[in-house]
Amino acid sequence: MQVAFAGTPDFAATVLRGLISSDHEVGLVVSQPDPRKGRGRKTMQTPVAALARSVGLPLRQPTRISEVAPELSRFDALIVAAYGQILRPDTLYAATEGAWNVHASLLPKYRGAAPVERAIMDGERETGVTIMKMDEGLDTGEIALQRAVTIPPDTTGGELTHLLALEGAKAIVESLSLLEAGDLTLIQQDSLYATYAPKVTDEDKIIRWGRSAGEVHDRIRALAPHVGARAFHPGVEGPVKIWRSRVSERAALAPETGGILAENRQIVVGCGTGAIEVLELQIPGSRRLSSPDFLLGNSLKGAFLVGDYPGA
Repeated sequence: MQVAFAGTPDFAATVLRGLISSDHEVGLVVSQPDPRKGRGRKTMQTPVAALARSVGLPLRQPTRISEVAPELSRFDALIVAAYGQILRPDTLYAATEGAWNVHASLLPKYRGAAPVERAIMDGERETGVTIMKMDEGLDTGEIALQRAVTIPPDTTGGELTHLLALEGAKAIVESLSLLEAGDLTLIQQDSLYATYAPKVTDEDKIIRWGRSAGEVHDRIRALAPHVGARAFHPGVEGPVKIWRSRVSERAALAPETGGILAENRQIVVGCGTGAIEVLELQIPGSRRLSSPDFLLGNSLKGAFLVGDYPGA
């Protein structure tokens, strides 16, 4: 089939790579405008734009995707993966067979912007990808194909996102082949079972030490390796980002909720029930360090703040 593709981050680039390698032909790529980042405000290519340029695919980066709706009418289908904008009807229905979304959950669970992070935060053991024919609702369209994926207990948000992108690439290629052959069956979602995955907020990034060790660990890994879960310490100006952790077997040694035991090259922090071992952390103005390396030049004593700072 002749398809157009709309996407922006690494997840979308992985899906696009799968389409490029398939028997279907990608004739147009649409991505968000390249952002400016860093102190020098240098322009950085979006992962999808970088891939499109590297293989010589036609690329458009409009402020609003509706600007390219007339071009989409030349294609059999529009494939959307983490594009980052709501599509209006003029874009949704521009291609002959409409728009098809690669969504990183088993719909109707985790509709919305952050299905991977929310699934891990909630302690889910399974998630997956859904190929959905898009309509005007929020991830409410008919389901074409689903693939389930197990969530291992220490998998990070970044690792799970990549795994789901690989599955999504295979699933969209299969869906397009079934659509082309006239063998694709669509199934209505049951909204009674719908749950939602809103965008991760600053409040969501804060570690709540009063929760169980498992819940704290799930929040830390959900936000790794790009966002970072935040803790606050009276001896540190600004947030301490905790990048990696595991549920500790030394829970009985943690002094209290939020209390820190830093010895033998390890950092153990007490939770509402149980404790976690911090494996990698970062203080403001420094780089990420493993706990043993951090303790070589820094001390971390006392306890993290629990509920007595703004936003907690």
